[in-house]
Amino acid sequence: MATDLVYPVCQSLTEKSFASDIEKLSLKFPTTTPSSSFTVNTETATNGTKKSKIHTLILDLGDVLFHWTGKDLQALSPQDFRAVILSSTWTELECGKVSEDKAIESIGKELSLDPNAIKQALAQCRGTVRVDQELLDQLVELKKEMNGHLKVYSMTNSSKDDFALLKATLSDWSLFDGEFTSYEAGLSKPELGYYKHVIDRIGLRDPSSAIFVDDKEVNVNAASSFGLQGMVFRSPASLIRQLRNRLSDPVTRARQYMMQNAHNHISCIENGPEFRDAFSQFLIHWELKEAQYLSLSPPGASKAEIKAVIEQASAEAKTWNYFIGDPVGTTKTFPDDIDDTATALLAFSPPAASANKVLDKIAASRHPRDNLALNYFCDGRHRVCPYVITNVVRAFYHYNRGADVKPEFEHVRRILLNRGYVDGAEAYTSADVFLYFLSCLVDANPTAPEIQSLRKPMAAALRERVGRREDSVSTTARVLACQKLGVWAQSDVQYLKELQESDGGWEIGWVCRYGRSRKRIGSRGVPTAWAIKALEFEAQHQK
Repeated sequence: MATDLVYPVCQSLTEKSFASDIEKLSLKFPTTTPSSSFTVNTETATNGTKKSKIHTLILDLGDVLFHWTGKDLQALSPQDFRAVILSSTWTELECGKVSEDKAIESIGKELSLDPNAIKQALAQCRGTVRVDQELLDQLVELKKEMNGHLKVYSMTNSSKDDFALLKATLSDWSLFDGEFTSYEAGLSKPELGYYKHVIDRIGLRDPSSAIFVDDKEVNVNAASSFGLQGMVFRSPASLIRQLRNRLSDPVTRARQYMMQNAHNHISCIENGPEFRDAFSQFLIHWELKEAQYLSLSPPGASKAEIKAVIEQASAEAKTWNYFIGDPVGTTKTFPDDIDDTATALLAFSPPAASANKVLDKIAASRHPRDNLALNYFCDGRHRVCPYVITNVVRAFYHYNRGADVKPEFEHVRRILLNRGYVDGAEAYTSADVFLYFLSCLVDANPTAPEIQSLRKPMAAALRERVGRREDSVSTTARVLACQKLGVWAQSDVQYLKELQESDGGWEIGWVCRYGRSRKRIGSRGVPTAWAIKALEFEAQHQK
């Protein structure tokens, strides 16, 4: 039985054995500079033009594409069977040094086991070998999508007979451009010489252009030492997602997702229904300024109707409601709110003549004692929120009326300096979203000294949060905020790329939440739009 199909072999290896391998083989490790992004499909030729880059995928077989089960073993206990296939003699068999009969006889003596029982156990396991056809089909499709720019090779620890079994189990091997086996190489993973053998046979000049997939960390570690992009196999879905993210341009895929879902970037309640809201559309448009993705209209509206509403939002200011249509998950009636209204002014920037009337209405909607802008245009809801107030300050400064929101600005400043945002707020869960809103204020007002006084404490606050692995909205918000203020966040950029789904969009992130039920409200459109802006910024500033 191929050890690729059974158990990890890392226990049998030591640092000393690795060092010995290096000395024996006099290996010269590639001195390539790791790519800052695994997702670029082109490289610059000597004449300055772009040419397609050939990528290589080196794929383990056992416990990745092929599987078996030892659940019903009868001839040997699972512990004894494991001891058999982890023995040094079994490794010799996989390297083609001994025959299976001699190996079984020798192992029987080593472990005091009946050779016939070992043979029966092997036969029982071999009878359960199967191929993951769904994963195979997805890999074939991925290779097809790469349009000739992906070579796929298998690299397995397998005896001659076991590999013949795999060949018989899978009738169509057209996915692979070549197959490498331990019995032919006379070496097995994670021996360094096996990797060098494969690299040399493939003719791989740039190891960083190759991805190595294996279910065992020790094998991936060895591959990474040569500069290969190591990937530990966790699940088929995770593998396909990671491969797409590394092989394809993330921005191109994200824009395709946004266009495929144009006019339908809806939100959803945590463990609840989907619905249409205006706020997510404003957040998308603020960063991308591409109205073709948006809809501020109810379901069933025609393209002409959708376009007309969006054009009206740019032509004339008004107060806005969070919901497009009837409220969902809250009270039957829901008032227009100041957060949506302020964000709409920022996203669409209607003329000052109409915007000032709306700003006057916001200025008149203040807490009777705290003198801060409220959340709602409603006398019965005297609630304030630092996130909402930040967007109010942004809107007033956008229309050169910063002097009208001095109390609000001072409140936001104190929240920042005293870290009053770290636990979120009634309607927001993410501290990073607060810092994002505030970074937009700082970025948009370079000549306002009172606003620029926030730049240094803002940068310090962001540095405190870089490296946190949170949801897609928090991550994209933090990356954008860092980019606007010039704060290093490369680790977050790399993590952001990992959150991209196979369909090109980002996984759901939590934009805000209901004040009463505390249920979060999620979106895929918002983090995808924000990721596009963040990754485009990164690409532009790497040139």
